[in-house]
Amino acid sequence: MNWLSRIISRQPAPGGKPIPPLQALFIRLDGQSLPAAIYEEYDLSGFADQLEVALGDLGALDGQASGPTDTIIYLYGRDAEAMYHAVERVLRTHPLAQGASVTIRKGPPGTARHEIRTVN
Repeated sequence: MNWLSRIISRQPAPGGKPIPPLQALFIRLDGQSLPAAIYEEYDLSGFADQLEVALGDLGALDGQASGPTDTIIYLYGRDAEAMYHAVERVLRTHPLAQGASVTIRKGPPGTARHEIRTVN
């Protein structure tokens, strides 16, 4: 079974109890509308490092997908709301997060989602 299947489905923990499916945060960053100086001065890896520090042991950053107009950063953990509150300060203060949106998914893929726009 691959890692994604283990995240999506319930797998027995070492003690025999099922592990609940992971919840997720999807952070969408604007990749074209911010002032050019922001893209020149700040890089995505530094932003991701700040997210990981803020997240602590609540979850993990599991990669990103970059396209011509935006970048989506994937965070997974046991409690999406707690993860959001942990990274909220970074989202509100980091220049690359201007105009960003966060989608919170409180369950496995297919679970209802809600979106929060950051204000900074």
